[in-house]
Amino acid sequence: MSLLRCVTKLTRAIGTSPQFANQSTGTVPLSACFNFSNLKRNENTHQTFSSSGTLRNASSQPNDRETSENRPHSPRLKSNDFVEESSPRHNPPTSRQKISEATFDGNRSRVVLHVGTERYEFPAVWLRDNCQCERCFHGGSSSRVLNWERFDVDRVKVTRVSLLEGGQSLEVMWSEADGEKDEAHRSVYDLGWLLSRNFKEENTQRYLKEWYRPQPIVWGVEKFGEVLREFSFDDVLRDDAVLRQWIEALIAYGIVMIKGAPLTENECRRLADRVGFIRKTHYGEEFIVKAKEGTSNVAYLSTPLQMHTDLPYYDYKPGCNLLHCLVQSTNPIGGENLIADGFYVAEQLRQFHPDEFRLLSETLVDWSDLGADEAGTFHSIYRAPVICVGRDGRLERINHSVPQRDSHFSVPIDRVEPWYRAMQRFVNILHREAVSFKTTPGDILTFSNVRMVHGRTGYTDTAGNTRHIVGAYLDWDEIYSKLRILKATSERDREQQ
Repeated sequence: MSLLRCVTKLTRAIGTSPQFANQSTGTVPLSACFNFSNLKRNENTHQTFSSSGTLRNASSQPNDRETSENRPHSPRLKSNDFVEESSPRHNPPTSRQKISEATFDGNRSRVVLHVGTERYEFPAVWLRDNCQCERCFHGGSSSRVLNWERFDVDRVKVTRVSLLEGGQSLEVMWSEADGEKDEAHRSVYDLGWLLSRNFKEENTQRYLKEWYRPQPIVWGVEKFGEVLREFSFDDVLRDDAVLRQWIEALIAYGIVMIKGAPLTENECRRLADRVGFIRKTHYGEEFIVKAKEGTSNVAYLSTPLQMHTDLPYYDYKPGCNLLHCLVQSTNPIGGENLIADGFYVAEQLRQFHPDEFRLLSETLVDWSDLGADEAGTFHSIYRAPVICVGRDGRLERINHSVPQRDSHFSVPIDRVEPWYRAMQRFVNILHREAVSFKTTPGDILTFSNVRMVHGRTGYTDTAGNTRHIVGAYLDWDEIYSKLRILKATSERDREQQ
């Protein structure tokens, strides 16, 4: 049976699995296996290892640095494609779990179901829109084919509701206008399908958090050693369970270390292919990060690389970075990675400096890149705030790159200086919360390019002291898609056992 058919079959039930935040099997905390002697503290800007924020928190311990500043401490799937993981209340229907009563409330145009002690309401218009019959739904592609050119919300009319299969399914009969006469239409809905899509608030939130976009766990510098996970390159490539754990850790913490990759230049591609495919940019698919003469990008210099997010001048910028270390600078000082959780920094501003958060989340900044590389000459421009907030209030993207912030600043002149002051605050917190460390040959540092802000300390590039990194990008759409596939496959395997 093909995966698509198995997945479609699973839409008739609701699966169960451990909560996302508790996934730990197969991972090794950084504190247990990472060489902390490589972690350094920059006395001027950033520290070695605080955790707070309004999202899920890595820790709720008091933060002395916040107190010192006289501040209180702050602490993707089409609905028809896959089976949703369930909370204990919404397990797959059993012989004891069935619809005991189905009625139609004509005043509110809702179908009301009683399942055990629970009462569920479904808008009639939603049920009609999601009819599963062959005329309205194409099972092979899990797609609605209902003719919406003839769909009339005001004329959706339920004539009868009844139970099938001993209460395991709901039948709804409709009266539909077709010219001057009414025609009957029949819809049948599986109980598991209905329960997984019920409109109770807790079910909606569960779906959004577990299937649409699991919530990130924001972290500050002091918790870096606890949140960073390590995975074996071979295990990620061979074992779907480990692949899933890597993806879930990447979503939760924004950064994961993969160890033991071969020292060849195609390993980022192999890792990307495990998820989906490499995201190509005007720098190519895989790119080499090492000192180059006559470069059009400051990343290819041996001088310090200021903390930044990659490609802020892209409307749809790559979501995840893969940086594979082939050769590392042998000097004891220089060539260290710098990285900080930009979402944590943004949440610090939202809680303690709301006016500056508003400036950085509402002011459109001009980002640009002009030059030539593998794909030829380019001139990219995009306008977006430093802190991008979704309509639901969740952080979606951080944009920050001093070299790529254009000299064109298309804002009212009175807003310029306040924005600069807010940006200064952002950068100060960013460096305070940054950690520095060196990767070693065979490491692939994977991190979210829409969340993590990264950089590198300068180093002396000589014939005997070089640094060679191979980079590539993945898109978050493909990462989330792969995670849902892995979840559905795991559920299928459990059913077959």
